[in-house]
Amino acid sequence: MDYSGRVNSKKGAGGVAGAEETNVHTRQRIKELLATQVLDLDNDPYVFRNHLGLLECRLCLTTHVSESSYISHLGGKKHRMGLEKRRALDEKYSQNRSLNTKINSIVSITNTAKRSWTKVGKPAYKLTKIRDPETFQKGLLVDIKYPKITVEEPFFRFMSYYELSEATDPSNLQYLVISAEPYENICFIIPNDKEIDKPVEQGEMSKSYWWFWDSDAKQFFLQFLYREIGEGDKEQNK
Repeated sequence: MDYSGRVNSKKGAGGVAGAEETNVHTRQRIKELLATQVLDLDNDPYVFRNHLGLLECRLCLTTHVSESSYISHLGGKKHRMGLEKRRALDEKYSQNRSLNTKINSIVSITNTAKRSWTKVGKPAYKLTKIRDPETFQKGLLVDIKYPKITVEEPFFRFMSYYELSEATDPSNLQYLVISAEPYENICFIIPNDKEIDKPVEQGEMSKSYWWFWDSDAKQFFLQFLYREIGEGDKEQNK
């Protein structure tokens, strides 16, 4: 058989297609695509028509002059690879969201219902400066009355400047906050130049640091003394 009229062809293969044959094959392929697929612009999340009337693929960032061109693009390698990458990313994000949701459901503070009550104002209180007759330690005695208290007993906490930003000099002040529902919280500003003589273990009481709740009289007492500065500390402070 004579192959001389077929440029760049090999034995056993057809000749190289010309421009006319290529156009015929393209029209036939487009006709088959249009017959088997119907383009629905409303349901396809990746296609939209721009202001010039051209179709664009959001996934591949390509532009197409007609619907047949876009349908041909859907069957191409680039679009298939884009769909595969998007599927892998969606799976990764869904796993991360499910993990974050599980963690938040365990440790999130939003799981605890916020307490709300009608406040009845501030309680009557009395603050007295005291001195221990034996050790001559100075301190304070707090006396607060809660006749309409709704909890078992009040609770208190010593707080620093960084927790309550109201002081002008954070190094010289600290705060004693006492709370008991349904009363408003009350706060006492205490000098921070001396250390309170408290036990080492938290929640323990001592002779110089104690509190008492009288459930019958609805009265709360809190007493603390300042630690005395030794002779070596006095010389160091000088």
